[in-house]
Amino acid sequence: MAAWLCLSSCVRDEIEPCPPLRVMIGIEDKNYANVDAVEKVTGLERRVDENKPFRSYIQKLFYIMYEAETGKVVLTKHLHDVQGDAFRATGDIPEDLPFGKYVLVVWGNILDEAPILAERDYRVYNLHMGEIEGYDTYMTSDTLLYDETHYDYEVDLKRVKGKLIIQASNLPDKICYSEKEVDGVSAYVTHRFNYVRSAVVRTHAGWKPGEAPVSKTVLAPSLQENGTQVKAWFYDDLREDIADIIPPPVSVTMERNKLTLLKYVYDNGKFTIYILINDN
Repeated sequence: MAAWLCLSSCVRDEIEPCPPLRVMIGIEDKNYANVDAVEKVTGLERRVDENKPFRSYIQKLFYIMYEAETGKVVLTKHLHDVQGDAFRATGDIPEDLPFGKYVLVVWGNILDEAPILAERDYRVYNLHMGEIEGYDTYMTSDTLLYDETHYDYEVDLKRVKGKLIIQASNLPDKICYSEKEVDGVSAYVTHRFNYVRSAVVRTHAGWKPGEAPVSKTVLAPSLQENGTQVKAWFYDDLREDIADIIPPPVSVTMERNKLTLLKYVYDNGKFTIYILINDN
């Protein structure tokens, strides 16, 4: 009986090698959840083709793997380029990895590791370092049982942030510059998609006088409903310290993988501000 068990189980020193752990990485959120409604009503964001190679959407990946029970890190693959034109990226897993239960955490669509390294924990990501919008980050975290019958997996990256789109119309011709402050978005996300602490994001944009500006900013989700406040200032000269026109603050709810749209319409010294809700 013991001999039979030895022959039928997968042991590393047998002639036949154990099946290596194979992980194929895909992308779940290639389009924002409400992109069709936004495209229909405004045309400011358009649906992308979802059938292109993986690296058409995400060019770089970072991932770690650790033991589910102990938390011991067994693999760290620092930021690297995605190779080839396959529909899914292939995880680079060591062939001599012992059987066991592991957690694989993958970060994607970033150009540097600073947001991952900020907290010295590869499972926590700093969403808006330095009060800037940062990257349109993707992440997945999956528990994988690796044994002689479980060794082939597919995991899918999800978008971590949403996007705020602001359109301004009927501005005075001389207005050509704006600043924006967004307060009350999440500062960190964990590998379990838990969003914690509050952050402020500041942006600025310029355009030619007479144009109707549109700004797009990727932002972490709000910590609570209507918990994100958007402030804007419009100038006729970027060197000025005092804004020429200032719309009232707007409270919105930023959501993961969703578009939030504001339209500022200027008329006779004041703004009317519209928020796109669903497709209205």
